Amino acid sequence: MPLNTRIILVVAVLTIIVIGLLAYTLYTTQKQTQQQQQIVIRFSGWGAGETEVRNYEKAIARFTEKYPNIIVKYEPISQMYHENILSSFPAGAAPDVFYVDSSWASIFIEQGVLKPIDDIEQNITLLKAQYYEFLLQPFIGSDGKLYGLPKDWSILYLAYNKQCLAQAGLTTVPGDWSGFLASLEIVTDKTGLPALVDHYHWRTFVTIALSYGAPFPDFSSEQSIKSWFNNEAVKKALRDYMDLYLNGYVRRVEAGKVPYVVLPRDVDSGWGGEAFGKQKACFTLEGSWMIPFIRDQFPNFKFGEQWDIAVLPQGPAGRITLAFTVILGINSRSSHVNEAYQFAKYIAGKEGQEFLVVKLGQTLPSVKELANHTDLWPEHRKTLEQLSKYDEVYVWPVMKSNKAGVIISTIDNILQSYVANMKETKTYDLNNLVNDLVNGIIAAIK
Repeated sequence: MPLNTRIILVVAVLTIIVIGLLAYTLYTTQKQTQQQQQIVIRFSGWGAGETEVRNYEKAIARFTEKYPNIIVKYEPISQMYHENILSSFPAGAAPDVFYVDSSWASIFIEQGVLKPIDDIEQNITLLKAQYYEFLLQPFIGSDGKLYGLPKDWSILYLAYNKQCLAQAGLTTVPGDWSGFLASLEIVTDKTGLPALVDHYHWRTFVTIALSYGAPFPDFSSEQSIKSWFNNEAVKKALRDYMDLYLNGYVRRVEAGKVPYVVLPRDVDSGWGGEAFGKQKACFTLEGSWMIPFIRDQFPNFKFGEQWDIAVLPQGPAGRITLAFTVILGINSRSSHVNEAYQFAKYIAGKEGQEFLVVKLGQTLPSVKELANHTDLWPEHRKTLEQLSKYDEVYVWPVMKSNKAGVIISTIDNILQSYVANMKETKTYDLNNLVNDLVNGIIAAIK
């Protein structure tokens, strides 16, 4: 081989090696730069079961693909969620992005732990217009600013087992509260199953009370609390609600019969959706959050075939239901506010909700544009179609008070305490219950 040719080959080989080294150096430098630029943010929710946790993990993975510089560390909290979030702020351990339920919004806003979206988003008017206005209201502070983006929403409805209904000789669920409550014993006697599983929470009690004609609860002062519980419609609703467990569980069990009303724990379940999915109860008052759980945990319990959704019964004052929503709030003290907002805006925005809420069926989309999406699950579509049958849809927490979260916890604890005591005492005193509720709420607002 001629000398010139050998020289050319050597130069060519050396050139290739140099180019390769430069390319490798550039790649590793870019990789290191990318890793150095990655921001880690922490995200917390209460994780309403394995299904929701897995769905969020999928949505986070999609977000990371689109925004590789932001790493999201998902940290669900299973118990005492809001209390744990609030207590994490003094220690500087609060997550960057976190759920805030509408019932706790005023407390979080007052304590200054939420970053106003108005202070981050340049096109705030356009952003707000994407969402149902009534879902934004609980999260607007006294300064008129919005303190989070509603990630989805749910409606309280009545789920029923179609086989139970058929065995009881019913073609439809009774449409009024008196008829529905009277039908429960019949359903149990015909099917051998408890008819209704309920948590004995504020949400059921206040729904019945409002449909009976109670005024909207104003728990902002001692007098307003006493006045509401002194209302005849409220007293009747409370009596009917407590008598339901007294007669439907305590006295039935005492007589050696299958109870027609149970708590979830009475049938070895953690909540109403689980008891219903296990087919240990024929009816439950739950919300849209139950739907993906049933599909995931009880795939053979088919909507439309084995179970269906009905509107809540109506009372003398009309047919009432509740709407529930939760925001993704931004930690006002976060070191990564912009990245946290980028994540919250993605998950609660059109793209995130189309995947997480519509296609995965998490609940109902809070972005108005998605309400008629072709991929909306039939269970959710039916829920939305039934909205027009209600006279009023009240947004949770269904009260006037800036301490709604604490009040609701107080009411739930007192109701459940009385229900538990009934198993021992075989009775309850309505006046004592009213007094305990009044005094408990007054203590909670001080």
